[in-house]
Amino acid sequence: MDVSRRTIERDLESLRLAGVPTYGQPGRSGGTAITGAGPSRPVSLSNAEIVSLVVAVHLSATGPFAVAGRTAIDKLLDSIDDSQKVVVDQIRSRFRVAPNSQVLKPRVMSVLQDAVRIQHVVKITYLDRNGEQTRRAVDPVGFYRDENRWSLIGWCHLRHAGRLFILDRVQRADATSIAAEPHDVDQVLGWVPKLGSRV
Repeated sequence: MDVSRRTIERDLESLRLAGVPTYGQPGRSGGTAITGAGPSRPVSLSNAEIVSLVVAVHLSATGPFAVAGRTAIDKLLDSIDDSQKVVVDQIRSRFRVAPNSQVLKPRVMSVLQDAVRIQHVVKITYLDRNGEQTRRAVDPVGFYRDENRWSLIGWCHLRHAGRLFILDRVQRADATSIAAEPHDVDQVLGWVPKLGSRV
């Protein structure tokens, strides 16, 4: 079959725009290949498993990665067949969740999520329990949730110690390009009572 170079390049560009990961193979017989090409293993979820994911995302609606969670659930619900969607919706309709009183700033959350994900130092303006405002550089270790609210687990450069920064007290967060020092989550949290379990 005779296919022009232009057609091949256009098709490859379409794949890249669709989010399909590709890479170049050097050499005389090289070309372009799709990362992880081969038979995929489909995931089959029961109605209860789908509902559990929907509820988990709903309970974390104001927490870290909440927006990503909602888009993931939308994609999941779009991928299931109509009969399963009906059953899932019937189960979902039986849940009632009280609103979370913790109000988080979207821009602050976006910066903190990225800092935790890529492990870069973040600079925050923080309002402590006494109403005193400080500016701090923090190594973002992870996130912690107690019964009522989310906090950033961080190694505070100002205090030279591990701290929990309650997220709705973070007034401002600015990203940096400085790589954070590696810290063990459990060691940083070692002084905190009633530790939560890993997720």
